[in-house]
Amino acid sequence: MTLLKLALRERHVIRRPAAILVALALGLAACAAPGHGNTAATTPDDEPPLAQRTYATGAQVLDAVKAARDIRTLPAGAAAQLTEDNLATARHSFDCQPKPAVPSTHFGECTYGDPDGTKLMVMYGDSHADTWAATLEGVAAKHGWKLRVFSLGGCPTPDLHFLSYATRKPYEDCDKFHDGATQEIKKLHPDVVLVTSIGGLLLDGNWPSSTQWRDAWISMFQKITQPGTRLVLLSDLPSWKNDDIRCLAAHRDDVQKCSAAVADATYSHADEQAAAAAVGALFVSPQPWICTDQCEPVIADHAVYQDADHLTQAYAEYLTGALGEALQPVLDQA
Repeated sequence: MTLLKLALRERHVIRRPAAILVALALGLAACAAPGHGNTAATTPDDEPPLAQRTYATGAQVLDAVKAARDIRTLPAGAAAQLTEDNLATARHSFDCQPKPAVPSTHFGECTYGDPDGTKLMVMYGDSHADTWAATLEGVAAKHGWKLRVFSLGGCPTPDLHFLSYATRKPYEDCDKFHDGATQEIKKLHPDVVLVTSIGGLLLDGNWPSSTQWRDAWISMFQKITQPGTRLVLLSDLPSWKNDDIRCLAAHRDDVQKCSAAVADATYSHADEQAAAAAVGALFVSPQPWICTDQCEPVIADHAVYQDADHLTQAYAEYLTGALGEALQPVLDQA
């Protein structure tokens, strides 16, 4: 990994805590809203239920990514998103229970997707688990599944001990979350477990080596796997300098100033792919949904990133059809 990429990654993880607080506030508000805790999911009056919505196909998303290179002026839809509370998170919860005393942003206390669903998927990870939950709740609703989310901001999922991004001290809450979440997920006997994570600094202040990272993913998967559960590794989002809405706000008449060549934005996923292959997990990379030879900040009239490496609500929802297609192999087998 180049020094530039290390610097970008450091910038991203330091900025994450503010995003976590926003996501947490949204999650608490959702569970506190009237109707949550009942069997029916609540949906704003001007929005159709998730299962009835129409989403772009995977092919349409890829075409939109290619077309995004020609966008110069910020579209009206994306411009409106610059002033919205638009950090991606699941927002249509039901059957919420009191949250247990385990360090987490979400600990499976709410359910999303189809209230009548007979199969269960679990999203497990750091703050990116919350981001992808905004996409997965639509996938679950469309396919007749329920979804639970286990997440802790700044806590990488692989089985290692990490420093806290905020304090630069051992992230003890992350260790507690790992132990609690893996135990609780196994108790649920989910049909599918999806895992996602950004990188993190080890206790010695260094980034994990390639071997450490691969083996830590494998060890984590071994702790959550059980007969009948399909596994998915959803790899890290491509991110780059000036990818978020602050750059778009400053360059409304030339949004390409906020784009980047793919070589400047993409991190190697070879270790994650190797780990997924070792445990028989489906590997899904979101890179094609954001980048061709260039990574784009505005796609299909949506701002892609809210902050340095978290999707906007609008773009996360836009990817529902594409992610559903990518997950079809495990959804069909479960």
